[in-house]
Amino acid sequence: MSHLNLAKLFALSTLSTLLIACGGGSDGSPSNNGGSTNPPTTQTDLFTVKAKEWSFQGNTTEAQCYDIDLQQAANCSGTDWDIKAVMNRGTPTFSSNGGASGNGKAAVLYSPFDATWANLSKLIDANKQGNDAIPASAWSQDAYSNGFTATTGYSFLEYNLFGDHRMSPNFKIYFVTTDTKNLNTVGTEDKPVYAVQIYNYYNQSGTSGYISIRYIDTRYPDVVKTIENVDATNGWAYLDLKSGVATNSATQPWQLAFNRYNVQTNTGIGSTIGLQPTGFYDADSKPIINKFKSATVFVDTLAELKELPTTVKQVNSWTNNGVKSLLNPAYKGAYGREPLNFGWYTYYSTDALAAPVGLKAHMIKANPEAASLIRGNTGNSYARLHLKDVKYADPSNASSATTWTFELDIQPAK
Repeated sequence: MSHLNLAKLFALSTLSTLLIACGGGSDGSPSNNGGSTNPPTTQTDLFTVKAKEWSFQGNTTEAQCYDIDLQQAANCSGTDWDIKAVMNRGTPTFSSNGGASGNGKAAVLYSPFDATWANLSKLIDANKQGNDAIPASAWSQDAYSNGFTATTGYSFLEYNLFGDHRMSPNFKIYFVTTDTKNLNTVGTEDKPVYAVQIYNYYNQSGTSGYISIRYIDTRYPDVVKTIENVDATNGWAYLDLKSGVATNSATQPWQLAFNRYNVQTNTGIGSTIGLQPTGFYDADSKPIINKFKSATVFVDTLAELKELPTTVKQVNSWTNNGVKSLLNPAYKGAYGREPLNFGWYTYYSTDALAAPVGLKAHMIKANPEAASLIRGNTGNSYARLHLKDVKYADPSNASSATTWTFELDIQPAK
């Protein structure tokens, strides 16, 4: 789901409003709770390390990393890094050492589109916004991106539809192929295509993170198989749709893997959305509660699963497994008509677009007002950061070497 966790999105939207005033009162001073005459509590600024800089080169394809705890560049091949930049055709892809990108506890709060350096600079504790604690669900680890998550609209779960903070499946159907070169939704004996529904997120005792799916090999739509109560509560659970077996080992054959609401597909396996069964959403894409609540919903959606290979004979494309991070938001703008804003920086595709900012076509300018907050890989240190500058070795040549410089304020581990 996140890569779509609606609880996380709600927490982030709430924090965005709190970010405006980080001290309690409108002037940034602590609020006077209940009219108390007690003197305000003095709050200590925990960002004790200010204005550290991390510079990396734009003319290399080698990964370049930074360690918040050591407050310096780090070896990306080790485990003690927090932020990674990998250059591709002159621009970086960023990741953090957690989730799909690493084995650490690193996570991100806010994409560079969602926070400003001016507002984040008011923070005195990365665990709080004003007097309010930041919920753990608001921090986002890098996650896999594929047909189960990289689609518009809804993912396969809805959150808190009944005020009980539970996840409700919407019975969306996904195609999973073992041959991404073939766009047909019906596969072969050697390279089958499956149609998959996630229909439950809880085991019999009501514990979350237990995945139940039903699926078909699209050659045999009347042969419906199920894999029930897959324990995805502590690491990845790997499913082999051919044998119907789930294991905790990636060394066995598998096509899908679950880690709570996160999904990944195996190397060479493609996926895409097939169908949202009818009746779950209205014309404004809002959930229809009675449909989710229906006691017969499991039976009602079976026919659409079985009929799907005859109604959808081909897909436009298959989505392979990738990784997404809040550090890499989708750009805004239209190529050739307006600058492309990537959050951290803006790219100018023509001389006409670049001239107003003193650049030439295909040059990049930092957006120093954009910012983010990151938790380190150990889970107990933090940094706010913004891209301070992108400097060209030859300011008149877009192809010349670049140096990218981030500024960080760090809250060291206690």
